Amino acid sequence: MSASYALPDPLVLRPMTVDDKDAVAALFCETFKREPLGAYCGVALSEGQSVASAAIQDPVSFVVEDTSLEGPQRLIAFRTSCILTAQSIAKKQREAQEEGSLDAIQAILNHMSDLWMAKTNIFKTNPEAKVMKFIALGVDSRYEGRGVAKALLNASMDKAKELGCDAVMVVASAFATQHLFQNRLGFDEMGKIPYAEFTWIDKRRGSSVEEKPFPNLYQPEFLIMLEKRLTAAADDQAGAVTL
Repeated sequence: MSASYALPDPLVLRPMTVDDKDAVAALFCETFKREPLGAYCGVALSEGQSVASAAIQDPVSFVVEDTSLEGPQRLIAFRTSCILTAQSIAKKQREAQEEGSLDAIQAILNHMSDLWMAKTNIFKTNPEAKVMKFIALGVDSRYEGRGVAKALLNASMDKAKELGCDAVMVVASAFATQHLFQNRLGFDEMGKIPYAEFTWIDKRRGSSVEEKPFPNLYQPEFLIMLEKRLTAAADDQAGAVTL
C-alpha cells in the first residue's frame, strides 16, 4: 500500500463495495449535519442512500474500517466519488430540466454543475474525457486528526489517475473544504454562488414561483465549484497530499 495511504493500526483503508452502502449512508447522515447545507436544511436518510448508490458505480470510492471493533459495523470513514463523461452530464442535465430537482440542495448542486460545464474546456479539447467528481467525505468524529481524510483523498486521486481521468472536480461547501482544495491542493475556481441569493422553482410541487431556499446562510457566504487537471506536469501536486 502506498505510504500516502498509511494509517495507524487498527485502521484499514479499502475500496468501497456494495455491502458498504448502508453504513456509508448512515455515516453520511451523521457527518453532513456538520456541513453548512446539512446544518441549515437537515439531512434525510434518503440523501445518504443516494450518495452511497452513486458512489458504487465507479471504482473511485474508498472506506476506512476500524478492525478492532466487534460486529459488522466497523466502517468509520468514507470518501465517495464517481466518474463523469460528457454523455452522463448531458443526461443528468436533461433530467433536471424535465423533472426538476428533488430538493433545494440538489437544485443548487445541479446549478453548480451547470456553471462548471459552462467554464471548463475539458470536453472541448477531448470529447471522450473522464472527470472524477468528489461527492462527499465522512469521518466519524472520534477518528478526526488521525490522517483518515488525507489517506482517503490520496487513494481517490491516485485511482482517478490510474483510470485515465483527465481532471477532478468538487463542490466545496464549507470553509475548511474550500481552503483545502483552493490553497493546499491547487484546485482552480470554476464558479461560485452566494447561498442566500440562490433561487429555484420547486417543480415537483407544481410551483412556478422562484424562491430562495437558503436566505440566512452566510457561513460561508459562497458555495464554490473547483477543478484540478490530472496532467503529467501536475502529478507531483495531484498525488500524495499532506494535510
